[in-house]
Amino acid sequence: MDTSAQDEAAAAFVRELAYWRRYRAMSKKTLAGRIGFDPSYVSHMESGRHQPTEEFARRVEAVLETGNRVWQRYVVFAGTRRQRGLSLAPAPIAIAPPAGPHLVIEEELASLALVDGWYECRIWRHLHSVGTEPITRHTVQIDIDRFPDDPERSMAFHARHPLSTDEVDFRASIGVDQPEPMKWKVTRSRNAFLKIVLLFGSDGVPYPLYPGQRTLIHYAYRVPEWKFGDWLQRDIRLPTRRLNIRLSFPSSSHPAVWGSETSFTTDVTTDVTPSSRERDGLVEYEWEVPRPRLRAQYRLNWRYPDLSLR
Repeated sequence: MDTSAQDEAAAAFVRELAYWRRYRAMSKKTLAGRIGFDPSYVSHMESGRHQPTEEFARRVEAVLETGNRVWQRYVVFAGTRRQRGLSLAPAPIAIAPPAGPHLVIEEELASLALVDGWYECRIWRHLHSVGTEPITRHTVQIDIDRFPDDPERSMAFHARHPLSTDEVDFRASIGVDQPEPMKWKVTRSRNAFLKIVLLFGSDGVPYPLYPGQRTLIHYAYRVPEWKFGDWLQRDIRLPTRRLNIRLSFPSSSHPAVWGSETSFTTDVTTDVTPSSRERDGLVEYEWEVPRPRLRAQYRLNWRYPDLSLR
């Protein structure tokens, strides 16, 4: 293994460390105090002056609770050292699960299609309970903005044409092989926003998601095209392993589609071009994101060239 591979592995460790330290809202001095290292050591580590060590990685993982992401970066780095004959890579350590109810989204598929003047949205989430307590509910939301570039106009528009639960025809199910309907309730409602709690169970009988268990939930809703707006956004509020966003339009609409990723930990927005294909009279766009960042926004926008379609 050459030195460049080792340097790249060390840099990947530093990036992961710095990301999770900022995400946990810790200064370098605070982190150093909690792991028992001198503050200058953490600073030198993030600047690349020190290389990762096993003890440092173990303590950082225990304090930042990154789901072994920082530790795995160290394992990769240690592997490059072993192949150069410098040291042996340690076996991964077991990190205790976080206290309380905690969910990880192993995969999310968000699909939106324009059908007969309605935008129909469907969300599939593969959930994994990774905490120490059972989970009994999961919160989702519907959020639209007819004129995102003109907040005052959009606010006035949605005040005149508010969302209603009857209009969106919300439904949800749980299970993989034989999905069953989920009970749900609206906990917050604004003109262009609905917050909805999905209750784990079926036929009115609670059935919590216990620690270590996995399940699949699906929910769907619809909004009239003239009310929805020209964008679909996914906000990463829970650790997510994979995100997939798909759009489907009639080929005759000739939409222009583009995407963007906004990270609030770095205040950086990156433009993205989704892949596309045409079949059966439809044009489909897809954007797959492995390991999307927490508290980041992933957004697809579209425009129609013919204003009469609006």
